[in-house]
Amino acid sequence: MRHQANPWITSNLWLLSAAMLPAIILVGALLFFTGWAITFSFTDLGLTGRKAVEWSWVGLENYERLFTRKGFLESLWTTVIFVFFSAIVGQSVLGFLLAATLRGTVSTTRSVVEVCIMLGWLLPDIVAAFLWSATTSQTGLINSLFVVPFGLKPINFINDFALPVVTLANIWKGTAWSYLLFVAALDSVPREIIEAAKIDGATRWQRAWLVVLPIIRPHIATNLLFITIWTFTYFPLIFAMTGGGPGRQTETLALFLYNQSFARGNLGFGSAISVAMLLIVGALSTVYLRMLREPK
Repeated sequence: MRHQANPWITSNLWLLSAAMLPAIILVGALLFFTGWAITFSFTDLGLTGRKAVEWSWVGLENYERLFTRKGFLESLWTTVIFVFFSAIVGQSVLGFLLAATLRGTVSTTRSVVEVCIMLGWLLPDIVAAFLWSATTSQTGLINSLFVVPFGLKPINFINDFALPVVTLANIWKGTAWSYLLFVAALDSVPREIIEAAKIDGATRWQRAWLVVLPIIRPHIATNLLFITIWTFTYFPLIFAMTGGGPGRQTETLALFLYNQSFARGNLGFGSAISVAMLLIVGALSTVYLRMLREPK
């Protein structure tokens, strides 16, 4: 097969190998740390103290703890709620609706909306967390404009409605990705097909449901794949806003992993949590990858 390849490729294999070296190193590092996590998930490795140097094998004990002790299942349920309403319902649906509504329009309103969307995406997580914490506090903007002027008691939204507030903050932070992807997807739909459906008498809703959505189905699956993975493992915004509290109301799996591994120093148990997260994300990715396949 080598004599059938491009002559330049066969004479410059060393150059191509050198260009691939950074990618090979990166993949090797990812495989190494994945193997590290899997291996130490079967140990009682600690972050500090005697267990940091004199750890021992505990078999499946860490994985049994996931289902027999409080913490993991509660955090998994919190993560499912957060991912569903923040990523799937919030970012994906809102991004599509904005892209479909603003498509083909050139106006000040569209520019303002796009600036607001991009601002949330570009702001550092810590800054976004500070803005949302300040806005939803008892002396924040919401209470000052919509609660106190009507003679009502100030509401501490970040304490009383922690998970909904964090969910809304993440929707505002991440909708830009879905919006940009759906703008590109809708622009790829041939106008001739839309016009043909209109001539055949299809309503606007029928054109969207029966024509546009099937065409951009791979884009929808790609968007869901990325935002589900990102949101499932998301950490900075929640940690900066609530730290997983009040209580454990916003303790997603990412925060539960952090608390067990670094706050409590249980690296072995934390490794088991990370492996469980890897398996869950892998299963979700398989579902989305099946959606990417063309229907037979």
